[in-house]
Amino acid sequence: MLGETTEKKTRAESKSRGAMVRTVLGIVLEYYDFAVFGIFTPFFSKQFFGGAGSIGATLSVLTVFAVGFLFRPAGSVFFGWLADKRGRKTAMVIAMTVTATGSLAIGVSPTSSSIGVAAVVILIVARIMQGFGYGGENAAAYSYSAEIAPSKRRGLWMSFNGMALILGIMAATAIGTVLTTAFTAEQMESWAWRIPFILGGFTGLFGLYLRRSLHESEAFTDHAEKSARNADHAPKPSQFKDLWEHRGGMLRVLLMTAGITVTFYSWVVNGAANAIVSYGADKQTAFTVALISQAIYIVATPFWGRFSDRFGRRANFLVYGITTAVLAFPVVWIMGSEWWQMLIAMSVSLVLLSAATAANTAFYAELFPTSVRSRGVAIPYGLGIAVFGGTAPLLDTWLHSIGLQQVFTVYALLMSLGAAVAAWRSPETAGRNLHDA
Repeated sequence: MLGETTEKKTRAESKSRGAMVRTVLGIVLEYYDFAVFGIFTPFFSKQFFGGAGSIGATLSVLTVFAVGFLFRPAGSVFFGWLADKRGRKTAMVIAMTVTATGSLAIGVSPTSSSIGVAAVVILIVARIMQGFGYGGENAAAYSYSAEIAPSKRRGLWMSFNGMALILGIMAATAIGTVLTTAFTAEQMESWAWRIPFILGGFTGLFGLYLRRSLHESEAFTDHAEKSARNADHAPKPSQFKDLWEHRGGMLRVLLMTAGITVTFYSWVVNGAANAIVSYGADKQTAFTVALISQAIYIVATPFWGRFSDRFGRRANFLVYGITTAVLAFPVVWIMGSEWWQMLIAMSVSLVLLSAATAANTAFYAELFPTSVRSRGVAIPYGLGIAVFGGTAPLLDTWLHSIGLQQVFTVYALLMSLGAAVAAWRSPETAGRNLHDA
């Protein structure tokens, strides 16, 4: 009997491990679609805003970049409701379809020289689709991952979600390195910038295959069955009342997300582009250094995930918040156009960031019961990224262009400390059983 129980448990964990791998691969592809926009900004900005000058065109495209973030909360609300109502798998499949379609639309869009302002409209609509779809990704994938992971190793398992984000960016960065090597600057700005967007649209098909083969989490199916049995005996719950009862957890998620997302989008998503535009770095060198820094992040992430399982989620955020604040100005002072300057600044920032991103998705999911988990995580997470993450590259580039980069450094410093305080004021959740939540 004991042997049968152990074998059954082993099979269940093996099934969950396979589902986790497919989920993480889907996140990689999804985030590639979303991040490629910011990474290739220096190459396609003039195709849509050619009359604004180099810095003006970049700032204009970064504004569109930020617009996509404004629709992430809308995607979080819709897909969060869908995930809590119809299942995590259904929400993930639809969200990936929307995001991949937006990427493909950018890749095949005519430029402003061909159709005028209509090209800008297409760019904005496609970016909105990316934001809306990726907001849905957060709504479902993180809840699903938390629910299938073993409680005592949830931090380690879910740290791969943080790695998936970077792997998506690394894929885009690697393509940037290859393209800038294979094509001239004129070719990149003329037509080669379309390649990563079109590729993203087609790889979305593979992502859909991965998502359609997933099984629904037992935590959700058990909750759905229980709700169905009690449907005739209990009043229909109010969607807003359920969320209001968990407003404290949602506020904590918002504050922690606001802190880490400023660092993430400044140093990861916009790191290479910022080095090129603000510091005058060689494009190929900037992409290569960014790729190396992201690889270092990948190596550090599982360590921090295991660290959170052993010492708690709050410990990770305290390490991130305090050390990032202390090193904020030294890192900016080191940053420059030379490869070693970029490598030190980017690597230090990313290793510290990985302490928080290795633990945040597990931490967030553990703060909520199954009935509101997707919405409770996704809405404040999407809002935090929209307000603070989506605007970070634009704000950083603009302040640097007018000689006030130190203002952005102070802003980032305060946000990282805010994340640490929010984590410290949260209950410790490491090891919590989500199946019964």
